[in-house]
Amino acid sequence: MFPYKKVSFQFLVALLLISLLFVGTQHAQAAGKQSPASEPAQGSCAKLTVMTRNMYPGADFADILAAQDLPTLFAEVAEAFADVQASDPKSRIGAIAHEIQITNPGLISLQEVALWQTGPFDPQTPATTVAFDYLHLLLAELAKHNLEYEPVAVLTNLEAEVPAIGPSGLFDVRFTDRLVVLIRTDLKKHELELGEVEARHFSTLLTVPTPTLGPITIPRGYIAADVERCGESFRFVTAHLESFEEFLGLPFPFFRFAQATELLHGPANTGAPVVLAGDFNADAESPTDPTYQLLLSGGFIDAWEGTNPNEPGYTWPLFLVNPFEYVSPYQRLDLVLTRGAVEATQAAVVGERDVTPQRPMPSDHAGVVVDLRLVH
Repeated sequence: MFPYKKVSFQFLVALLLISLLFVGTQHAQAAGKQSPASEPAQGSCAKLTVMTRNMYPGADFADILAAQDLPTLFAEVAEAFADVQASDPKSRIGAIAHEIQITNPGLISLQEVALWQTGPFDPQTPATTVAFDYLHLLLAELAKHNLEYEPVAVLTNLEAEVPAIGPSGLFDVRFTDRLVVLIRTDLKKHELELGEVEARHFSTLLTVPTPTLGPITIPRGYIAADVERCGESFRFVTAHLESFEEFLGLPFPFFRFAQATELLHGPANTGAPVVLAGDFNADAESPTDPTYQLLLSGGFIDAWEGTNPNEPGYTWPLFLVNPFEYVSPYQRLDLVLTRGAVEATQAAVVGERDVTPQRPMPSDHAGVVVDLRLVH
């Protein structure tokens, strides 16, 4: 597990006060940069498309975390892995590749890019047999369509290996959660050029107490990439903020709020234009969501609100347990936000529609695709 920095209630209160002072200053600085100064570049430089996509690991972990004894734990892990197999990752990821094919984003933010591995029951030896590698599957599907993408960075978050009980006895299941940014590589150098890249975990991390596994710290983080587009530079930042506070019944999303604050103090604290994309687990359709309001107070503009002001654009949940059973989403957690000399001209939700019973939903989240223009 990654090291855990214990966070006191007093620290979080102080962090909230500091954040409000900080974002007020940032908002004032950003306000002077928001208005476009001239016409955008023409031709191939006129538009840059970005996407954010949560890939869904294939199972829910709540019952594993709540297991009260080892037999129950082993059974719940086995059931979760069976859910992953039943979710048909290859078909789901093939559908995401199709979304990419029809929208052609230059940069893609991916969350919950799962790696599932299995092996013999052995506390001393990690499981190494790959069952499903979501990143490999996606890149392979893209290559089938002659789409050229490669990872800018891969940030490994939670890694956990737990025994499961099967027909032949115990076997190990290993889960790895990753945050990934992909970039198109078939564009000319002046059209999309990558600069410095930083991938880092947040210092404020949630630890979940469990009856059988003990305390589990959940690493979360961000990837920030400096990008040049036809002579104009901006910073692309992706993140996946904490969601397990609801599982613990916390009255205020302290950790999600603190991680958003780290984004504002860290990779978003730049004079360059910023595009912030990801699954923020903050409901943008709730007027009182503190994390969403914090990001807006940092001078960011919500691309969806700016281009679809009369549409809710819900992205979660598309199903609750079974990816073959669609439900109507009611929250907007997946966002693209902009600040500075970059603006959204169009935004669309993808993967949110009901499908036939023979095909699973690509994810429990819909994706968001945004056309941007850089102004100077």
